[in-house]
Amino acid sequence: MLIMLACQALYAQEGVTIKFIRPSKFQGSAAKVRIIINDNEYILKNGSEISVIVPHDYSKPLLIEATGGGARQSYRLRAIPNEKYVFETGFEFKGIYLKLLEGQELAVGEVIQKSDTVNAGGETNFKIDKDGKAVGFTIQKIDESEAIRQEWLARGGKIKNESVLLTGTYFGMDLKDFDTRVDGYGGGVSVATNWLNLKIPEYKTGISTWNSFNYGWGMDMLLYNYKLDVNMTGGGSMNMSVLTLSYPIAANLGWTLGIGKFLDPGNWKGVALTFKYRPSLTLNIVSTTSTIKLPAPLNTTQTDYNSDTNASFNLGGFGVDFEFSNFTATMNKLAPMPKTKFSFFVLPPVGDTPMFISISLGISWYSR
Repeated sequence: MLIMLACQALYAQEGVTIKFIRPSKFQGSAAKVRIIINDNEYILKNGSEISVIVPHDYSKPLLIEATGGGARQSYRLRAIPNEKYVFETGFEFKGIYLKLLEGQELAVGEVIQKSDTVNAGGETNFKIDKDGKAVGFTIQKIDESEAIRQEWLARGGKIKNESVLLTGTYFGMDLKDFDTRVDGYGGGVSVATNWLNLKIPEYKTGISTWNSFNYGWGMDMLLYNYKLDVNMTGGGSMNMSVLTLSYPIAANLGWTLGIGKFLDPGNWKGVALTFKYRPSLTLNIVSTTSTIKLPAPLNTTQTDYNSDTNASFNLGGFGVDFEFSNFTATMNKLAPMPKTKFSFFVLPPVGDTPMFISISLGISWYSR
């Protein structure tokens, strides 16, 4: 519970959801509107829209600036937590404009009293199985780089996704028939980097296409140890320890082609065809140590060491996905939302079920 509270307090962050709409107009149609928030820039073409999640601590107004055609307009948003805002922007006779269409703001002089509870801005899930045997919880929070991903979904281009996963496990059980006990523990780290290059569809009537190409790599380092102590018939004992080290390394190549049409300027639907290829190289090292102690009259101890190393290369890993969906759903699958996620799971020993504990921390983020 202390770990859960500490992680939630550390990773909890808040954000403001804002949607910008630029109606299709003749005036200024050739010029682009640039929205600037917290040094992040979002571009709106004539007749387009974009939704972003902007990190914000609510202690002061959020400055939103719209520039284009040599003019600039700004708005200081007095945001309220969990409120969604919609702005309209574009060009009129006097130049660029920026106005709030939806969303309630703080009154003049009103301030947000920040909560010290660990649940502020976060999500915690507790799970207990139907028999009351297993218990666990998960804490997760959207990373602030979600704003970068949202910008990429609206503008396209190249983006980089990175992730790190730390895991640890333990299991132990008594083998009553052999009057012995088995203990195992281990864990590892997994890192991955992936670049995605997206060419978004432009609004038009009739059939339109878009495509996304991704390439990257992933590597795991997994270390596990198993121990077994056996009391031999007639006296003496045998102790065995098995250490396993595994290094899987995989390349990641993929290409997605979307073919469909726009139902309206912000809603594209069609079919997405994805080709995937993941060749991999795996290195395994297994080390076994066994010690046998014999009673009197021999009264001897013998220790043996054995190590085995092998490597395998798999040129396979080719796959194809075919799905009917909209643009947003497909891209959320190809480029998932960045999150920090902490999980803890315990299965207590009941009957022949071993004691099992699992803990993990995963972090993913985006950058340009």
